[in-house]
Amino acid sequence: MNSNGKSVVSQLDFEQILENILDAVIIIQKDKIIFANRAANKLLSNDVQASLDGLSIALFMRPEDLTLLHKTISQNIFKDSDHSIVSVSIISETGNPKPVEIAINPLYDQETALIQLTLRDVSNRKAAERSMMQSEKLSVIGELSAGILHEVRNPLTSIKGFLQLLQNEPVINKEYINIIMGEVEQIERIANELLYFTKPNAERFITQDLLTIAKETLFLFETQAAKKNLKLEIQADGCPHRINGDKTQLKQVFVNLVKNAIEATPENRIVTVVLSTTGQQEQVLIKDTGHGIPKNILGKLGKSFFTTKESGTGLGLMITYTIIRNHNGKIKVDSMENEGTTFTLTFPRAE
Repeated sequence: MNSNGKSVVSQLDFEQILENILDAVIIIQKDKIIFANRAANKLLSNDVQASLDGLSIALFMRPEDLTLLHKTISQNIFKDSDHSIVSVSIISETGNPKPVEIAINPLYDQETALIQLTLRDVSNRKAAERSMMQSEKLSVIGELSAGILHEVRNPLTSIKGFLQLLQNEPVINKEYINIIMGEVEQIERIANELLYFTKPNAERFITQDLLTIAKETLFLFETQAAKKNLKLEIQADGCPHRINGDKTQLKQVFVNLVKNAIEATPENRIVTVVLSTTGQQEQVLIKDTGHGIPKNILGKLGKSFFTTKESGTGLGLMITYTIIRNHNGKIKVDSMENEGTTFTLTFPRAE
C-alpha cells in the first residue's frame, strides 16, 4: 500500500478485518489499487502473497467492463446511493476471464473518491446455470423432436406407398418417380436418425464395411464437389475395414463430416478420406484443405447447439459425436491455419 493510501485507510481501522474476509476486497483511488486483501491477491494474481498496490484496476478488466464499472460508479455511487452491484469479467494474470459480481461502496465523499470493491467469483454459479439451461434445451428439443418425427413418419409412409403404386402406371415417368422415391427414403432415414438421437436405445449392430460407406458417401457429394472443382479421394490399403455397427448411423457420420469438409474447402483443392488399421482399431481420417479452425473453437465442436454457421443448429456434429460414442468409437480434431482440418475416427475392429 502506498503512503497516501495507507494514511487514509488506516483511519478506518478495519484493514485487518478486510484481510480476513473470504470475498476479494480491493480499495481503489482513481483506478489505482491502494489496498487488496489476500482473497483479492489470489483472485487476480493466483498468489495470496502478491502485492497489487499501485497497479491499475484496468490491468485486470476488459475495456468494455471497465467502462461499465466507471458508469456504475458515476451513476449510482455519487448519487446518494449506498452501494451498487455490477456483473463483469476479471482477467487474472493467467489470462483466463472469470465472471464476478462487484459490490461498489464509497468510503469517503466525492473529493476523496475512495472506492471499495468487493469481488465475488461466480464461476461455479454461472457454470451451473449454463448446465441447467443446456439440460432444459435438450429436454425440450427431445420432446419436440419425438413428437414431430412421429407426425412426419405417418404421412411419409402413405406417400411412399402411393409412389410405389404409381411406379406401375405406364404413363408416369419412372425416372422421376425413382428420384422422388430416393428423396422420400432419405427423409425417412433422417427422421429415423433424429428419433434415434432423441431415444438412444441400444440396437443390435452387425458387421459393416467402412470402405463401402466411404465410397457411397463421396458418390453423394460428387455434384456438390464438382461445382467447386474439388477432388474427392479415398486412400485405402486394400484390406477390409470392418466394424460392428448400424450402417445408417455410420453413414450419417460420414455424410456430416464430408459435407463440412467440402463447405470448408476453397475451390480447386482436395478432400480426402483415409482408411487404415492399427492393431485392433479401424481408423478413418477425413481431411480437408481449407482455412482451418481457430483454436478457441476446436474444443467446442460437438457441444450441444454450438455452431459457427449463421443458419446452423449445431445438431449435425452433436449427432455425429453421439453416434461415434455409441459405437464405442473416438473422435479427434486437428487443425492448422491455412492448411486444413482432419477429423480422426477410431472404432474397434469387428472380430
